[in-house]
Amino acid sequence: MPRLFRNGLSLRLTGRFALVVVGIYVFAASLYSVQFLNRVEQGAGVAREQQIPLILSQNRNALKIERAASLIRSVYLAHDRRVERQIQLQLQTLTQSFTLDDNQLLIDGGRNIAADVKVITAQREAVRSLRSDTSGPADNGKIEQAEVAAAEAYQRAIRTTEALGDNLSNDAVKLADDLASTIERAARDVRFGWLFILILPAVFLVLVLWVVSRHILRPISVAVSRLEAREDTVARPVFEELRTVTDAVEAYSALSLDLKRTNEMLLVLSDQDGLTGLLNRRAFEQKLDNAFNRAMAARSDLCVLMIDLDHFKSINDTYGHEAGDACLREVARTSSSFFERHGLVVGRYGGEEFCGFVEGLDTDSTSGVAAVLRKAIEMLSVDVGSGKKIRLTASIGVSCLEGREVERAGVLLKEADAALYQAKHTGRNRVVVRAERDVFVFGATGNSLV
Repeated sequence: MPRLFRNGLSLRLTGRFALVVVGIYVFAASLYSVQFLNRVEQGAGVAREQQIPLILSQNRNALKIERAASLIRSVYLAHDRRVERQIQLQLQTLTQSFTLDDNQLLIDGGRNIAADVKVITAQREAVRSLRSDTSGPADNGKIEQAEVAAAEAYQRAIRTTEALGDNLSNDAVKLADDLASTIERAARDVRFGWLFILILPAVFLVLVLWVVSRHILRPISVAVSRLEAREDTVARPVFEELRTVTDAVEAYSALSLDLKRTNEMLLVLSDQDGLTGLLNRRAFEQKLDNAFNRAMAARSDLCVLMIDLDHFKSINDTYGHEAGDACLREVARTSSSFFERHGLVVGRYGGEEFCGFVEGLDTDSTSGVAAVLRKAIEMLSVDVGSGKKIRLTASIGVSCLEGREVERAGVLLKEADAALYQAKHTGRNRVVVRAERDVFVFGATGNSLV
């Protein structure tokens, strides 16, 4: 009798101890769940109210910078007092909008851009004054100085927009990555935390089963059914909190996916020209630098093409900027079609100017591609409404490595730009290929060696 009493007392104590352990565990798990979900909710609120609006603001500012760069190129190429004034006013409005953001770098950059544009218009006005002065012969030295000052101001302004664009794009991408990483870490913590919470009861249950099997089931056959019933009762979990955490994980996983898509969109936007869908100048130059490094390492050929639409300003002046934009899109579409056939990578370099490069083709093959592209542009007929169609021509400058030791890809760009300049001043609608020593002109009416 005393032995049975001692066994019964031991069982009661064991049961009470198990109940106390289970109660403490349930309380601790519930407290952890509530606190953690509160932190998750607070983090989601911060993401919704602060970080995501900041990412969108950075994206809008990046688009403004691209617009500012386009206006700078337009004011530099305008050479018309009225057009320069209109563009300058647009730039002032655009740069003043930067003061609405708490970003001193953006504010200072906007002020520098406005100042450089003011210098451009002032120097252009000085050139017009010198040329219109009838009191004596034009002072070519002063005119040249004014043109150089305007060009330097233009380069400064473009560099400022590129630096601001890179800064904003990098900041936006970093914010999106940081936010996505934070959410992924929170989801991972929820998963591992609840795995730990669920593993402990399983371990405890195994321990209980071992104790029951060794110390109860074996000597007391009558208690088997009762203990099996108790086992069923203990093994029946309560999943309400787990479902709450699962819903939170799914919600945060969805938000993480949306942020990843936003990040991918930001990366695309940072590399893509908004009007034509081609690579923008920064992204194109990065790809060209990579191609240049590959060509120099493999000692293969690389050719650069500078493409500029002829008389594009007159199209804008006659038919409006929407018609001009339609022309740019058609040229972009035509140029892009040359990638699959000839491997031509094309980007919009600014205004009506495009730039491309071809890897692995020699000068003769590339000049043939350029000639076909020039002809394709010449065959375009752009519908601008009201039954009006615009015919286009383009001048193309080409420069190739041809086994030379060239310091950087910018040298090929400069040579191709010089060839384009010659194409413009020798009749337009032609291809000028600048080889190592000679310049070959491929025009609509024939070819020649300069």
